[in-house]
Amino acid sequence: MKFYGILIILIASLLVWLPGSYTLTKAQVGHDENLITAEDLLAKLNKGEKVIILDVRSEGQYKSSSKRIKDDIRVEEAKELDDKMKNISKDLEIVTYCSCPDESTSNYYVSLLKERGFKKAYALKGGYFAWLRIDGPIEFKK
Repeated sequence: MKFYGILIILIASLLVWLPGSYTLTKAQVGHDENLITAEDLLAKLNKGEKVIILDVRSEGQYKSSSKRIKDDIRVEEAKELDDKMKNISKDLEIVTYCSCPDESTSNYYVSLLKERGFKKAYALKGGYFAWLRIDGPIEFKK
């Protein structure tokens, strides 16, 4: 009986201590701020909002798929970014997508875009596969 009393006190102490000691790192907080859901992106497109969509999937992921998000711009390498974005207004919303499980490539490009002055740059949460799951508009690659 005494053992259970001590165990309950330890668990209660841990529960009180844990929430106060857990804080998100700046990278974790920034990551969430950089995301847009597939549903939110689709809603923007359905309302006619101008959104530039960048396909930043790796070469292997891109080649293994016969489709892409409708009207996207393919960016094969980071060094192409400036050339692809030179005529795009920095006031427009930009969404990057990849096929990574944690949006790592998309977030990398979001960082590059923000460094270049694109303040409304976001990574598609869940990437290409999230877009397919909601039946977002796609087209066959040319």
